[in-house]
Amino acid sequence: MHDIFSRMEENTPIIATDDAPDSDATYDHVIKYTGLFGGVQGITMLVSVIRNKIVSVLLGPDGLALINLFNNVTKLVNQSTNFGLSFSAVKHVAELFDTGSDEDIRRFVRTVRTWSVFTGLLGLLVCLMLSQQLSLWTFESVAYTRHFALLSLVVGMMAVQGGEMAILKGMKQLKKVALISVFGAIATLLICTPIYFFMRTRGIIPSLVLCNAVILSIHLYFSTKAVPWSTSLFSKAEYDNGLPMLKLGVGYIIAGIFGQGAEYLIRTLIMRFGELADVGLYNSGYVLAVTYANIVFIAFEADYFPRLSASQHNVQRQNQTVNQQIAVGVLLMAPILIFVVLAMPVIVPLLFSSKFVAAVPMAICASFYMFFKALTLPVAYLALAKGDSRMYMVTELIYDIFIAFAIPYAFKFWGLSGAGWALSAGGLLDMLLIHLIYRVRYHYRFDFGKMKLYAVQFLCFAVSVMAALHENPWLKLVTAAMLVVSVLLSFYVLKRETTILPKLKKRLWRK
Repeated sequence: MHDIFSRMEENTPIIATDDAPDSDATYDHVIKYTGLFGGVQGITMLVSVIRNKIVSVLLGPDGLALINLFNNVTKLVNQSTNFGLSFSAVKHVAELFDTGSDEDIRRFVRTVRTWSVFTGLLGLLVCLMLSQQLSLWTFESVAYTRHFALLSLVVGMMAVQGGEMAILKGMKQLKKVALISVFGAIATLLICTPIYFFMRTRGIIPSLVLCNAVILSIHLYFSTKAVPWSTSLFSKAEYDNGLPMLKLGVGYIIAGIFGQGAEYLIRTLIMRFGELADVGLYNSGYVLAVTYANIVFIAFEADYFPRLSASQHNVQRQNQTVNQQIAVGVLLMAPILIFVVLAMPVIVPLLFSSKFVAAVPMAICASFYMFFKALTLPVAYLALAKGDSRMYMVTELIYDIFIAFAIPYAFKFWGLSGAGWALSAGGLLDMLLIHLIYRVRYHYRFDFGKMKLYAVQFLCFAVSVMAALHENPWLKLVTAAMLVVSVLLSFYVLKRETTILPKLKKRLWRK
């Protein structure tokens, strides 16, 4: 990237951009950008694995539960006060990036930053004023009031981070988005390790505040290279210019409150029905089944949403875009899930410690959720791409209400395994609901020509889960066989549908 001032002197566009993806994407394009962000997320996940290992050894299940509860509360307050700008701004910036002038982009970026700073200050004040109530609601004690007061700084920084990330995504600065993810993960590891080593659980709040301050600095470093910093916090015109974002943003914020509220309620009820350590075990199981496998979805989200937004006015192109993304998601997700199920007994002591082995059955039972998500998530983005915040909000509300009560009460009667099955049931409900509603509302048509492919991958995965839930060690061979079948099937389809593999082979052969 050339410096912004040299671009001005050369009379070239002042907005620095990466190579923007073609709107009429092929499977090669989807695989390319999924591979780019998949590699980045792989590095990020590796750093996260090391961090989780250190946290689990130094702080144990109770410490992990505290971190998880604090993070959920800060996310809930942030979602409640940021007006959904971290997501809605992407759509508006992307549309200007495709059709507007440099001046239009610069002007709207200033609007986004003005709103993000305003919502950051709003979130900070709300968290500060409610700190005592948050402590009572979470722990039934005011002992953590000071902790939540300090976390108000995190809420404020998260809002600004969200605005800067939205700007980069909307301008298709995908390489910068990737670098922020990597540098943020590494910085978090380097900061948390010495603090937890010397301060143990007393270091949780200082580490959260310091990590977010460093991550915010990383965001600003990259985003201001794309568009220099400018904001008008006291300009009425800037707030008026940002009102179109709120139409989508309000629905997103309410859906975000539902989502984070559900997660908060789940963990609070698990603590009521069990103990603090159970929250740590549930969270570790969730991380194993959902967070680590989520690498595939994080990998394609940065490229997929702007591309879908560009195609949503043409139904045929819209459906092609969604179905391509589903196919790639299933082909990549199925082998990953089977491998995780097979390696789970080894992964847990390695990533966490032997104290977390009780989370293995829950993680295995919950892994169906991610398979259903591969079939659901690309379709779910349609409401956001079309700016239909009400429909997005309704579908999210139904899902969140279901899991908010199903998971804690399944835990109450059947333990952690019951919580895992309830999460998978929520994924199935969400898939059926979204496919049925969006078929009518947005004329989305699922590609049934690939149903056999999805059915075979699901069968391989289901057999693997059933085998893994039994203690007979010989059944591990069944899971291993299913993994081989799943990998070969995905490899065959990708080789047939794309030119990525032949190109990769040719490049390696030259070397």
